[in-house]
Amino acid sequence: MTTPSRAAEPSDVGRPSSHTPSATPQGPAAAAHRTLLPYALTLVAASAILQVVIAATGNRISLLSMILLALIALGYAAYLLTIGRRLSRVRYGLFAAHAISYAAINVGFLLHAYLLIALRSPAIAGDGGLAIDETWFGSTFGMAGFWGLGLLIHGIGAVLSRGFEQARA
Repeated sequence: MTTPSRAAEPSDVGRPSSHTPSATPQGPAAAAHRTLLPYALTLVAASAILQVVIAATGNRISLLSMILLALIALGYAAYLLTIGRRLSRVRYGLFAAHAISYAAINVGFLLHAYLLIALRSPAIAGDGGLAIDETWFGSTFGMAGFWGLGLLIHGIGAVLSRGFEQARA
Protein backbone atom coordinates (compact mmCIF):
# COMPACT_ATOMS: atom_id res chain seq x y z
CA MET A 1 0.00 0.00 0.00
CA THR A 2 1.31 3.42 -0.85
CA THR A 3 0.58 6.53 1.09
CA PRO A 4 -0.33 9.71 -0.68
CA SER A 5 2.43 12.27 -0.59
CA ARG A 6 1.61 15.86 0.03
CA ALA A 7 3.04 18.69 -2.01
CA ALA A 8 5.85 20.66 -0.45
CA GLU A 9 4.61 23.80 1.20
CA PRO A 10 6.55 27.07 1.14
CA SER A 11 7.37 26.58 4.83
CA ASP A 12 9.06 23.24 3.95
CA VAL A 13 11.58 24.78 1.56
CA GLY A 14 15.09 24.57 2.90
CA ARG A 15 14.22 22.17 5.70
CA PRO A 16 15.70 18.70 5.64
CA SER A 17 12.98 16.08 5.38
CA SER A 18 12.95 12.78 7.20
CA HIS A 19 13.72 11.14 3.85
CA THR A 20 16.84 13.12 2.94
CA PRO A 21 20.04 13.57 4.90
CA SER A 22 20.88 16.95 6.36
CA ALA A 23 22.72 19.21 3.91
CA THR A 24 25.48 19.89 6.46
CA PRO A 25 26.90 16.86 8.28
CA GLN A 26 27.22 17.33 12.02
CA GLY A 27 29.60 15.94 14.60
CA PRO A 28 33.31 16.11 15.43
CA ALA A 29 34.46 14.51 12.17
CA ALA A 30 32.42 16.95 10.08
CA ALA A 31 33.73 19.87 12.15
CA ALA A 32 37.30 18.69 11.54
CA HIS A 33 36.59 18.28 7.82
CA ARG A 34 35.29 21.86 7.61
CA THR A 35 38.66 23.14 8.86
CA LEU A 36 40.52 21.91 5.77
CA LEU A 37 39.48 24.69 3.36
CA PRO A 38 40.38 27.58 5.71
CA TYR A 39 43.64 25.76 6.50
CA ALA A 40 44.42 25.33 2.79
CA LEU A 41 43.67 28.99 2.00
CA THR A 42 45.78 30.17 4.94
CA LEU A 43 48.66 27.98 3.82
CA VAL A 44 48.43 29.21 0.22
CA ALA A 45 48.49 32.80 1.51
CA ALA A 46 51.48 32.06 3.77
CA SER A 47 53.31 30.43 0.87
CA ALA A 48 52.59 33.41 -1.38
CA ILE A 49 53.90 35.78 1.28
CA LEU A 50 57.03 33.65 1.60
CA GLN A 51 57.63 33.81 -2.16
CA VAL A 52 57.09 37.59 -2.17
CA VAL A 53 59.66 37.94 0.61
CA ILE A 54 62.12 35.81 -1.38
CA ALA A 55 61.50 37.95 -4.46
CA ALA A 56 61.90 41.17 -2.45
CA THR A 57 65.26 39.99 -1.09
CA GLY A 58 66.83 39.44 -4.50
CA ASN A 59 65.30 36.03 -5.23
CA ARG A 60 67.77 34.43 -2.84
CA ILE A 61 66.95 31.70 -0.36
CA SER A 62 68.16 33.34 2.85
CA LEU A 63 68.03 32.89 6.58
CA LEU A 64 64.92 35.09 6.60
CA SER A 65 63.10 32.87 4.10
CA MET A 66 64.07 29.75 6.06
CA ILE A 67 62.77 31.32 9.28
CA LEU A 68 59.47 32.12 7.53
CA LEU A 69 59.32 28.54 6.24
CA ALA A 70 59.94 27.25 9.77
CA LEU A 71 57.09 29.47 11.04
CA ILE A 72 54.79 27.97 8.40
CA ALA A 73 55.85 24.49 9.56
CA LEU A 74 55.08 25.46 13.16
CA GLY A 75 51.67 26.69 12.00
CA TYR A 76 51.05 23.30 10.36
CA ALA A 77 52.02 21.53 13.57
CA ALA A 78 49.83 23.86 15.65
CA TYR A 79 46.89 23.20 13.31
CA LEU A 80 47.31 19.44 13.62
CA LEU A 81 47.63 19.60 17.41
CA THR A 82 44.61 21.88 17.90
CA ILE A 83 41.89 22.48 15.32
CA GLY A 84 42.96 19.66 13.02
CA ARG A 85 43.38 17.11 15.80
CA ARG A 86 40.10 15.41 14.92
CA LEU A 87 41.15 14.90 11.28
CA SER A 88 42.16 11.37 12.28
CA ARG A 89 38.41 10.71 12.52
CA VAL A 90 37.85 11.78 8.90
CA ARG A 91 38.66 9.24 6.22
CA TYR A 92 42.06 10.29 4.85
CA GLY A 93 41.80 13.56 6.81
CA LEU A 94 45.42 13.68 7.99
CA PHE A 95 46.62 12.62 4.56
CA ALA A 96 44.57 15.41 2.97
CA ALA A 97 46.16 17.98 5.32
CA HIS A 98 49.60 16.56 4.49
CA ALA A 99 48.92 16.70 0.72
CA ILE A 100 47.59 20.28 0.96
CA SER A 101 50.69 21.34 2.89
CA TYR A 102 53.01 19.65 0.42
CA ALA A 103 51.35 21.24 -2.59
CA ALA A 104 50.99 24.74 -1.15
CA ILE A 105 54.63 25.02 -0.12
CA ASN A 106 56.37 23.11 -2.90
CA VAL A 107 54.32 24.58 -5.74
CA GLY A 108 55.34 28.05 -4.53
CA PHE A 109 59.04 27.19 -4.59
CA LEU A 110 58.85 25.25 -7.87
CA LEU A 111 56.93 27.96 -9.74
CA HIS A 112 59.26 30.64 -8.40
CA ALA A 113 62.29 28.62 -9.54
CA TYR A 114 60.68 27.93 -12.90
CA LEU A 115 60.11 31.64 -13.44
CA LEU A 116 63.70 32.48 -12.47
CA ILE A 117 65.05 29.82 -14.84
CA ALA A 118 62.79 30.98 -17.67
CA LEU A 119 64.00 34.55 -17.15
CA ARG A 120 67.61 33.34 -16.94
CA SER A 121 68.00 35.04 -13.58
CA PRO A 122 71.49 34.96 -12.11
CA ALA A 123 69.85 34.45 -8.68
CA ILE A 124 69.21 30.79 -9.52
CA ALA A 125 72.31 30.08 -11.58
CA GLY A 126 74.70 27.62 -10.01
CA ASP A 127 78.36 28.19 -9.50
CA GLY A 128 80.64 25.20 -9.69
CA GLY A 129 79.32 21.67 -9.79
CA LEU A 130 75.57 22.39 -9.78
CA ALA A 131 73.63 23.95 -12.63
CA ILE A 132 71.33 25.59 -10.06
CA ASP A 133 72.16 27.59 -6.94
CA GLU A 134 72.54 25.16 -4.05
CA THR A 135 69.96 26.93 -1.87
CA TRP A 136 67.41 26.77 -4.69
CA PHE A 137 68.42 23.15 -5.35
CA GLY A 138 67.59 22.24 -1.76
CA SER A 139 64.40 24.31 -1.68
CA THR A 140 63.07 22.82 -4.90
CA PHE A 141 64.43 19.38 -5.67
CA GLY A 142 65.45 18.43 -2.13
CA MET A 143 62.33 19.57 -0.32
CA ALA A 144 59.91 18.37 -2.99
CA GLY A 145 61.70 15.04 -3.34
CA PHE A 146 62.15 14.07 0.30
CA TRP A 147 58.83 15.51 1.45
CA GLY A 148 57.19 13.83 -1.56
CA LEU A 149 58.66 10.50 -0.49
CA GLY A 150 57.17 11.02 2.97
CA LEU A 151 53.83 11.95 1.42
CA LEU A 152 53.89 8.81 -0.72
CA ILE A 153 54.63 6.63 2.31
CA HIS A 154 51.86 8.40 4.25
CA GLY A 155 49.40 7.80 1.39
CA ILE A 156 50.25 4.11 1.08
CA GLY A 157 50.04 3.75 4.86
CA ALA A 158 46.63 5.46 4.91
CA VAL A 159 45.32 3.10 2.24
CA LEU A 160 46.73 0.00 3.93
CA SER A 161 45.57 0.92 7.41
CA ARG A 162 42.06 2.15 6.66
CA GLY A 163 41.28 1.56 3.05
CA PHE A 164 37.93 2.88 1.96
CA GLU A 165 35.98 2.02 5.09
CA GLN A 166 33.81 4.44 6.97
CA ALA A 167 35.36 7.16 9.06
CA ARG A 168 36.45 6.22 12.58
CA ALA A 169 33.98 6.82 15.37
